[in-house]
Amino acid sequence: MTAPAVGKRVLDTGWLAARSTEVALTGVQLTTSSPPAADPGPAAPWMHAAVPGTVLGTLLKNKLIPDPFYGLNNQAIIDIADSGRAYYTFWFFTTFQCAPSGNQHVTLNFRGINYSAEMYLNGHKEVLPKGMFRRHTIDITDILHPDGNNLLAVLVHPPDHPGRIPPQGGQGGDHEVSLMDRNTGIWDEVSILVTGLFFYKPDLWWPNGMGKQSLYNVEISVDVKGFGESDSWSHYFGFRKIESTIDSSTGGRIFKVNGEPIFVRGGNWILSDGLLRLTKKRYMTDIKFHADMNFNMLRCWGGGLAERPDFYHFCDVYGLMVWQEFWITGDVDGRGIPVSNPDGPLDHDLFLLCARDTVKLLRNHASLALWVGGNEQVPPVDINSALKNDLKLHPMFASCQISQNQENLLQESTDPSKYLDGTRVYVQGSMWDGFADGKGNFSDGPYEIQYPESFFKDSFYNHGFNPEVGSVGVPVAATIRATMPPEGWSIPIFKKRIDGYIKEVPNPIWDYHKYIPYSKPMAVHDQIELYGHPKDLDDFCEKAQLVNYVQYRALLEGWTSFMWTKFTGVLIWKTQNPWTGLRGQFYDHLQDQTAGFYGCRCAAEPIHVQLNLASYFIEVVNTTAEELADVAVEISVWDLDGTSPYYKVTEKMAVPPKKVKQIMKMKYYEMKNAKPVYFLLLKLFRLSDNGILSRNFYWLHLPGQDYKLLEQYQQKKIPLQIISEVSISGTRHKVRMTVENKSRKSVSESTQLIDCLGGGNSSFSIGNEAKAEQHESGGLWRKIGSVLGIARSEDNLRNVEVDGTDSGVAFFLHFSVHSSEPSTQENYRDTRILPVHYSDNYFSLTPGEKMVVDISFEAPQGSSPRVVLKGWNHHLNHAVMI
Repeated sequence: MTAPAVGKRVLDTGWLAARSTEVALTGVQLTTSSPPAADPGPAAPWMHAAVPGTVLGTLLKNKLIPDPFYGLNNQAIIDIADSGRAYYTFWFFTTFQCAPSGNQHVTLNFRGINYSAEMYLNGHKEVLPKGMFRRHTIDITDILHPDGNNLLAVLVHPPDHPGRIPPQGGQGGDHEVSLMDRNTGIWDEVSILVTGLFFYKPDLWWPNGMGKQSLYNVEISVDVKGFGESDSWSHYFGFRKIESTIDSSTGGRIFKVNGEPIFVRGGNWILSDGLLRLTKKRYMTDIKFHADMNFNMLRCWGGGLAERPDFYHFCDVYGLMVWQEFWITGDVDGRGIPVSNPDGPLDHDLFLLCARDTVKLLRNHASLALWVGGNEQVPPVDINSALKNDLKLHPMFASCQISQNQENLLQESTDPSKYLDGTRVYVQGSMWDGFADGKGNFSDGPYEIQYPESFFKDSFYNHGFNPEVGSVGVPVAATIRATMPPEGWSIPIFKKRIDGYIKEVPNPIWDYHKYIPYSKPMAVHDQIELYGHPKDLDDFCEKAQLVNYVQYRALLEGWTSFMWTKFTGVLIWKTQNPWTGLRGQFYDHLQDQTAGFYGCRCAAEPIHVQLNLASYFIEVVNTTAEELADVAVEISVWDLDGTSPYYKVTEKMAVPPKKVKQIMKMKYYEMKNAKPVYFLLLKLFRLSDNGILSRNFYWLHLPGQDYKLLEQYQQKKIPLQIISEVSISGTRHKVRMTVENKSRKSVSESTQLIDCLGGGNSSFSIGNEAKAEQHESGGLWRKIGSVLGIARSEDNLRNVEVDGTDSGVAFFLHFSVHSSEPSTQENYRDTRILPVHYSDNYFSLTPGEKMVVDISFEAPQGSSPRVVLKGWNHHLNHAVMI
């Protein structure tokens, strides 16, 4: 038999599973004389398994349980506290081919098993140590069969103490329900592994928004004389230096990368999927989404995972710094009402074994920025002391990050091999040492809807770095219909209180899925009701997207307005859901973005123009390391009649690096004839070529007013022109959509000035053009137009016009991608193709304005997907067949 190739082979196919109580054979018998059939029949206890995955994932794969994320299905699944651990103790079985040559060695590697297991290979038994976050490597060279046919069985036991949720509820996270198997299973990768450098001025790795993410592949092999290669290892790494200290003026923690201070704008990450269906493809989408929002940090919350290497790989690629917490969280480890177990976890030695192995697993990633002991809590004294000692800084890194209790580090050994990590700080808890109030008091949050202007007020938050601040997160109506039965499609009841505030009462399914209201009685009036009482699910969700966009743009713009003067960073709670929950998110579990996604993308631009909603001063933000010179800001107000009653262009200006510059006050709202609802468009542009550096569009109302006039505005028919350019390579589709508002501009001096600046007639793409995806060579390119409207041909190019006779702003336009067959009201099905990457979405166009949006997605070969454009005053589906 040919010797196996040197390297790693992942064992992720051909697995079978069976409940242990239904299998009479021993592990020795299963891996010698009596293996299960490769294709078990319906009467057999064996079934095809999801590995990596959990027991629930396997049962769902075989349709033996309902989808726990759909409706109230999770309540119909037997909980381990009621069934006992044996019910979720499962055998996992597979075969693999491997017959090493005389000079080769082979290891079998498990990257994560929850919680304990016995491994059997060809009749040999190995008891694996307990612990969800421990890796296991077994030398199997002498166990493998000479003919290469190997039988592997693993008996996996659930956690020793799975816990029970009392009838009155218990302590824990308030954003996901308990999973009934407690994630028992072989939940991470299984594989077999067949077993002087000098850099001169290497390109550095930078966080997103600060530069390129330069990565190098290192390959290490060990050759034994007379035997050849003994072992090899490869890994992508980046050259960078991360420092972190507490800022003396703000009290917030500052991060520096390669000597440059980074204003942190990011989010809290729970985990990719609650059933631990963790794939490279989903991780890539997850992390790219966060980079697309212009975020530069993710916090891996302590109640989730020590994230997997694939997660970190894509954070390396896309420039997301990672705050990695260990598995301590205040709600179950010593805090809460009543106080939870202060000595948790139960097995301190096991916790430290898992922690040390996790450090070894992840420490080579450029994106990993710091270790944190726990969420809203510090570990018990013995664990905390051990982690501080294990993760002490190497003197080279400590010399620039010294604090009073670290000065002795300079006396430590300079041998890097003596340090478990040595390059990153360890902070004992998420509200200690430069985070929140720095002393561990509950001083993060808040987590509810806010008035947008509140984020700009000095009184809103009093500490330098907020690790958690959150708000609403309702997805689009299609997601509600896709993840809930019809009884879950009813919108909340709006109950008006005697004080005028509204209390939202959601249906039981929304309540189970952790819905956050868009009102806060006695504090915040209902932000959806500002646009008029919602009529149905579609109306509610569309108005929710308006609020989502405004809420999260204001949150980040408000924090950025105080950059370095009061704040050093903020992390939003939270960016996504590991299940079909409704609590704060920027994209849903099906991976469709909310409008809040694009509000964040706008607000977190490295170079940005914004309106301070508290003072009405226009501000220019420069978070980069370079001065912004010879620029100006164009300010135009548009009313609902399509005219521009207010227009200004600032004088030439320069903005220093890492500064916020206050420009001028926008005074339209103070004018005698100011309209109650109006639009404001800000453009920051280069004077040299009128190139747009930042564009920001607001819809505003006068003080004390609301947006109900926008309901009438839905009847306006604004003419649009759409041109589509498509590239298809295999299953990969790239579409460039150019949308132009063809309504007439008001004849005024301001219009001529806009034309002079190029804002009205030029086509521009929003966002960082350097990061725009390049069109693949060899793909099929064609120009196509909408299937609706009036098409005309010029030089073989099709320009498509959507009819309309009104003038004004084309408001809140958004694209979506669908399969070729549309759904009907009578026979609803979710036709969306997901995930899709948009360079921008939920945008508005003033008269004469043009915008380019790049769209990329995968669709099966031979399919005919549709790109659909809808908007506030464009409710018909304007579809482009691809």
